[in-house]
Amino acid sequence: MPYFAFLKQQFPLAHIADVPVRIEYRWFLVLTFLTWLTAVSINSLVDDGLTSFFLGFATTLVLFGSIFLHEYAHTFVARMEGVSILEIVLYPFGGFPRLKREPDSWRAEFRIALAGPAASFLLAVAFVVVMAIANSLELNILAMLLFILAVWNFLLAVFNLLPGYPLDGGRLLRAYLRRQGRDLNEATVLTGRCGQVIAAALVFFGLFIVLVRGEFLTGFWAALIGLFLFDAAREITSEVSAYEKLIVEEVMQLPISVEPETDVRHFVDRILPLYRDTIFPVAENRQLYGVLLLEDVRKIPAENWQTLKIQSVMRPIKPDYFVEANALLKDAKELMRANGIGALGVIDAHGNLVGFMQRGRIKIRN
Repeated sequence: MPYFAFLKQQFPLAHIADVPVRIEYRWFLVLTFLTWLTAVSINSLVDDGLTSFFLGFATTLVLFGSIFLHEYAHTFVARMEGVSILEIVLYPFGGFPRLKREPDSWRAEFRIALAGPAASFLLAVAFVVVMAIANSLELNILAMLLFILAVWNFLLAVFNLLPGYPLDGGRLLRAYLRRQGRDLNEATVLTGRCGQVIAAALVFFGLFIVLVRGEFLTGFWAALIGLFLFDAAREITSEVSAYEKLIVEEVMQLPISVEPETDVRHFVDRILPLYRDTIFPVAENRQLYGVLLLEDVRKIPAENWQTLKIQSVMRPIKPDYFVEANALLKDAKELMRANGIGALGVIDAHGNLVGFMQRGRIKIRN
């Protein structure tokens, strides 16, 4: 197995609050580097080099504990949003909570993404407060270590807000794109490419600092973070970009159809509470007749619901309201974007309704 492939392997670290925590072998490289960097930072305050090393090691462990709390904040909010967590994976410069499923709404994703940077900001403030206490007690070494932890947590929060996936800022951007009507996988590809651009910028910035300013340590640090981020963004983008090769049949959902002779009252009282959606195909005996939009139903006075039939409210079928099951997904998405309703019925070779698709709700099934 290649050396770098081995370093990217993961091993189980612990179970914390019923959440499995895994860690990459690359973490040990960063642990060593940060321990050395911290030890050098406090070397002038400590007479013994071995003491500097152990203090640097302990501080680095606290930093990684802070990174775990950053990721656990995502987990905590995800659970509040009804999303189960499979595991937390700690990478060299951050982590990633693996969700059992993606958040149902952009609002839920926004809140889950924001929880991590918020936790890091709070930790930075907490370290500053404790640092002030240590200063008042003239505990200079402890105050310096707490200052380092405060700065690292602040930078972790700020860096994670950059708008590129898999950073939290990329997830916030993805939530915004979903709000604008992009489906989950398309939004992930776009934000993943933003992450690659940010990563490349970090690498070039690091090289500039080394070659022009002669500051090797700062430049090396920036380039290393950029390389790790680029690798993570590339993997995610490559995985999700596969949607362009998929066909509609591989991603469509089972249709929840309404019969055209159903009255609006029955739809509102019996069907809508069970399937809280905004668009429904109108079909009978698998024959697609039209599409029912909830916005059209809301325009009807309630006193008319009993007498009006769905066929009087639906939008009659048009060529751009349906697609064949063997059509390319990317073509179907373009059709949904242009047809004015953001949805498509899916028919088989015999013209029977076999599926339904909506913008913003397309998910690649593994």
